[in-house]
Amino acid sequence: MLQEKHFTNLKSIHPDSNPIEIAPYLPKAHYPEAIAILHSIQDKYYSAQALQGCLPYFDALTSTFPDFAKALDTLAYQNRSDLLELLPTLRPIIMRLGEGEETFLDVLQSVREVCKQWP
Repeated sequence: MLQEKHFTNLKSIHPDSNPIEIAPYLPKAHYPEAIAILHSIQDKYYSAQALQGCLPYFDALTSTFPDFAKALDTLAYQNRSDLLELLPTLRPIIMRLGEGEETFLDVLQSVREVCKQWP
């Protein structure tokens, strides 16, 4: 169980840090619970912002396609430009869950097609 001591330890190391910056300091065993907490934030925009802060660690945080799909659903609450800027960060996860580089290229092509239809 994620304990208050983890947050206290974070504050002692980085007094000005906020909860979205906690991922680097959490024991890996607590990553799934941390992601669940981020998904539980009622306002989806702020949930997406918090989740975005964890994306560099997301591959270690989750290993399943359903978890990644749920994260994408949450991230979609951001504006389009913010979501598009995340593609390079999401690349390793997309490649691992798909069929390598080909999957990422397919995602990019799909994004181009959607952007053409809805500028």
